[in-house]
Amino acid sequence: MVEKLLNFLDSLEAKDHKFLDSIHALNVESDGLLTGESKQVERLIIYVLGGNDKHFEYMQDSGVFMNYANKETSGNELISTIRQAIENNWKGPIQTSVTFS
Repeated sequence: MVEKLLNFLDSLEAKDHKFLDSIHALNVESDGLLTGESKQVERLIIYVLGGNDKHFEYMQDSGVFMNYANKETSGNELISTIRQAIENNWKGPIQTSVTFS
């Protein structure tokens, strides 16, 4: 099931890139036509692996799906990272702090 969802996500990303290439050729700015659909498939992947909305929120903040979309991470690495986040119960937004001295 996860493999089918990854293939579907790849298909959505490819179609969105073609759309963006066409739009940018017309000098029009856009975030993409299928961004919402891609996010829903990403959420489904996390659900299928046993996660929930809080795990999805964490994964979005981590940038792992963006790395996958940019071909910086393989499907196996993506799944492994998601499983690790679920097993370690990494949830919600990633907290960052900045200190000034």
